[in-house]
This record gives sequence, structure tokens and C-alpha cells, in this order.
Amino acid sequence: MVAPIIEVASGRPFNIIVGGDRNFDFGTTTDRPLIVPAGTPQNACGDDPAPSKFSPTGFLQPACFLNGTVIGNLGRNAGTKPYQLFTDIGIGRHIPLGERVALEGRMDVFNFINRFNVADVNPLWDSGQKPTAASDPRQLQFALKVTW
Repeated sequence: MVAPIIEVASGRPFNIIVGGDRNFDFGTTTDRPLIVPAGTPQNACGDDPAPSKFSPTGFLQPACFLNGTVIGNLGRNAGTKPYQLFTDIGIGRHIPLGERVALEGRMDVFNFINRFNVADVNPLWDSGQKPTAASDPRQLQFALKVTW
């Protein structure tokens, strides 16, 4: 018996956040940055624009209350994590040892091709959204069962 399982998942969306409380709502995970054009100078809070592939103009900058902006204009869930590909396979064999006794062996291989699948990324606006966690590497599992 051979039982392959292939799972392909598109990248999951995530919020790109500033990482600080820029709009005074007492939450550091809700503030999103501003979309700014190339060549935007440093704002009054001392933040330089950072390149981002998720910005339509190519750059993001946190909102700054000293400039009169407290709410970022980057949309919710603007970031997308890389797609994931999981390949699992199970191999089993039934071996009769007599009239009433049999041996069943099974081997399962998870992430058979040993692909690096990104589980999470850094959501901070200036981090470049680099991977911070990965799914498990290739794993093997063996089983042996005697039936009578």
C-alpha cells in the first residue's frame, strides 16, 4: 500500500504593523504604516521610509502625530506569506505469518521532499517581512503491529 498526500496552500495574509502605539489607542499591534512615495524625507518622529514589496509605491513609513498623521493608510492584511507545499507519503505492508498471525509494517514520511515552508514572518514595517518560523523538516515514523 502506498498513500501519497500533497497539500499546496496559498500564502496567508497578515497585517504589517508599526510595532508602537502611534494613534494613541493603547495597542501596539493595531497601528499600520503610511504608504509614501520614494524620496519622502524623515518624518518629525525620526522615522525614515523603508522599502516594502507590499507597498504600491514601494515604501512605508510610520504615522507621526507631530506631522499631524496618527493613522496609517496601508490596508489591513496587506502582506502575504509565501505559499506552502507539503508532501507526505505512507507505505504499508501486510505479511501473513500463518493462518491466524500476521505482521503489519508501516512507514510514514512527512515533508518527503524536505521543502522549507515559512510558517510566520516578522510583521514590522521596516523588517522586510523576513521569515521567523518554519514548519517541520522531513520526519520519519515507523510502526510494526502483530495481529492474531
